[in-house]
Amino acid sequence: MAPIVILDAGHGGVDPGGGNSAQFTEKQMTLNITLYQYRRFQEMQIPVAVTRSSDVTLPSEDRAALVRGSGARYCISNHINAGGGRGSEVIYSIYGTAAFPRLIAEELEAEGVPNRRIFTRTLPNNPRQDYYYMNRETGSVETVIVEYGFADNPLDADKLSKDWQSLAEAVVRAFCEYANLTYQPPKTAPTPTTTPPASGGGSGTQNPGGGNGNPNNGGGSDVPDWKQEAIDWMFDEGLLTNEDWRHQADNPLPLWAEAVILRRLYEKLKS
Repeated sequence: MAPIVILDAGHGGVDPGGGNSAQFTEKQMTLNITLYQYRRFQEMQIPVAVTRSSDVTLPSEDRAALVRGSGARYCISNHINAGGGRGSEVIYSIYGTAAFPRLIAEELEAEGVPNRRIFTRTLPNNPRQDYYYMNRETGSVETVIVEYGFADNPLDADKLSKDWQSLAEAVVRAFCEYANLTYQPPKTAPTPTTTPPASGGGSGTQNPGGGNGNPNNGGGSDVPDWKQEAIDWMFDEGLLTNEDWRHQADNPLPLWAEAVILRRLYEKLKS
């Protein structure tokens, strides 16, 4: 059976990529993300393929040819940015739409990575062709390039190093929503960016309000069962996905997080 989606781990082998930090190399981080997504799609029985599954050198022409010949309808090309900036970028073809990139950006924002921009780019000497070869040379496959953050930004690099599984999962969710496929949360939740406090306390940038140790202000062990059951239900249904919030029963969600939850619930009701 031909895959529905093919995943591309950017760079590899003699090409380490430009998105390298003291904590990771781009070629290894993109491979980690890609293999995680590959496993998740397999778990959901969604036909999937990859351009590389190990640290091998893959020339641009060969990479694009693998995508063209895969039979897939979609391609997700995973990358890490560099060069000054903050947040994710999603690049799509001049012949495509921003619908899928927008979902990716929203899901990454839900995991704490702001979106810098969603864009297309043309060749300087030919406005009818895409600038990036993965958009230009992959034929009829709808290809998006996902830059998960900037390796030379300490906030992005730390987020990627500690929480790359949650970011990879965010793109899995976005794809399922875009392709109208049933999403199933992972049986084992991705490792969160920070370990939730035993009682009280905040969760870094995910929860700027924080707590003060009061059992009614941080979701500690004294949280009533009915509250925890309601929160656990939201995770079971995929409405909440960031594990930092599972033990923050009485801390308010930011507006963007409420909007994401409402959108997910709306999509469930539509389907």
